[in-house]
Amino acid sequence: MKMENRTGMLLQPHILLTACLVVHAFIRLFFSQTFQVDDAEQIRLSQDLLLGYPIPQPPLYSWLSWGAFQIFGTGLLALTLLKYTIIFLTFWFTWLVSGQLFQHLQTRYIVTFSYLLMPSFAWHMHQGFTHTILLGFGIILSLHALLSVKNNPNTKNYLYLGLAFGIGLMGKYSFLLFMVAILVSALSVNSYRKIIFNSKILFSIGVFILMIGPHAYWLSQHYQEIFTSIDQKLQVTNDNSLIDRSQSVWQFSTVAIAFVVPFALVFLINSWKRLFNTDKQLAKQDNVLLLNRFYWVIIISVIVLALFVSMPHFKVRWFHPLMMIFPLWMMLRIERQELLSKSIVKWFNAILIILTISILSIRLLQVTIGPNLDRYGRLNIPVHETLNKLDNSLLDSSILKTNDAFLGAHLLSKYPDNVVVINSKRYNDLKSSQCLWLWDDDDAYVKPNTDNIIKSGQLVTYVAEFKYTLFYALTPKQECN
Repeated sequence: MKMENRTGMLLQPHILLTACLVVHAFIRLFFSQTFQVDDAEQIRLSQDLLLGYPIPQPPLYSWLSWGAFQIFGTGLLALTLLKYTIIFLTFWFTWLVSGQLFQHLQTRYIVTFSYLLMPSFAWHMHQGFTHTILLGFGIILSLHALLSVKNNPNTKNYLYLGLAFGIGLMGKYSFLLFMVAILVSALSVNSYRKIIFNSKILFSIGVFILMIGPHAYWLSQHYQEIFTSIDQKLQVTNDNSLIDRSQSVWQFSTVAIAFVVPFALVFLINSWKRLFNTDKQLAKQDNVLLLNRFYWVIIISVIVLALFVSMPHFKVRWFHPLMMIFPLWMMLRIERQELLSKSIVKWFNAILIILTISILSIRLLQVTIGPNLDRYGRLNIPVHETLNKLDNSLLDSSILKTNDAFLGAHLLSKYPDNVVVINSKRYNDLKSSQCLWLWDDDDAYVKPNTDNIIKSGQLVTYVAEFKYTLFYALTPKQECN
């Protein structure tokens, strides 16, 4: 079904979305073979199918990466297809959720594509996110499942609810904040409270436990190292001064505002006086009540967290559990008050088109002419191009050794027939007779600590004025340890 002619939206949403994501994927695949940090992490971790990994994240994305590697091979193609499949599904389920909440096609359209007006989605999700992308999908999937149960409380939908919440929590630990907030809010709304206290909720709980149980057991055995890793990632400090705590509250607030402002401005410019008017009938509607109270729970939780936990380097993507459903909440108010005028739709479309084309252009320039403008990013590092200069004789019967996790991921992808040793991880390999050390800077930490070197050298590749140097040293196999 096409959009209504009076809206000026003539493309089906899945066509528009697919075209946009295909262009993003094309830019990623054909203009740079260098991994982003998160991609490199998945290359390393997903060599094995484990119940948990030594990172502050649950294992679902790594499991999905492992599956993609089995089909498409270990490399950028598999990671890119996985990422953009999840992104597409996130947008598609947003479209489905919108169908459960809204009456008009134009409202569904605006909500679905609203994420493209938010910097975290419009730009950052294409720059290497993994678990955060899966988190977004888990949130919107869980909301769709909750609304499905409300509309039709049968056993199938209750099973679906448990599955959706399980996917969310196995995608990223911060999903727990969303889960607690939405359940607390649901308990405060009569229609939602009835579905939670329905005996069929046991099916949801059962599926949820089956989903998270194996990893929860693993986590109970490794919680200390995971929690330490989380503290390091969040950069939690022990500063208890009132000024610093107040600054944390301010930081949380500014991040939230930055997240939603580009989308919100479209409507504030046109109808800000009416948007925040108190409408008693509107406020009593169960879906409006649910999302209103959800954000009250979030606001209170964030203030408490900011006052008691100092995180000086808070990142925008950590707000995804809080802000994913903001467009749904806002559009509920707009549609119910009939504030969605033809001018707003045209205004939204114009901004959407301009911003999307701009971001696609910037991404293309980033990996093509960026180095010529003295703008170097990780995607400009010519790792694969430099590895191509390695003499094949060095690779024969050699274990590949590096202490650089970023470089190690490229070795795993490029040389699947070789054994790759990263940091202290050891592999038993009876066929190899030599060890080829590789590192990309002259640092003693990554060099072989031995004089028993058969051959050594360096390879240099230039990208504009940027110089990338890869060092290598061939040693007997026993020197790998």
